[in-house]
Amino acid sequence: MDESKEYCPFCGADLQGPPIPKEIQHHYGATHGSRKIGIYSREEDRVIKWQCPDCGKEWEREE
Repeated sequence: MDESKEYCPFCGADLQGPPIPKEIQHHYGATHGSRKIGIYSREEDRVIKWQCPDCGKEWEREE
């Protein structure tokens, strides 16, 4: 299961969120949620960027 360990590429903040209950981890393929904020595009109907909740900087979403 993916540990979901991520860090902000700008400030280095730990973006790992709270633990996902064991009984539903298989739905997410991860052990923890994420603190990063998704920037949504209505035109593309998907998340196109991420934002750090600590420093506010944004980076492109990897495909």
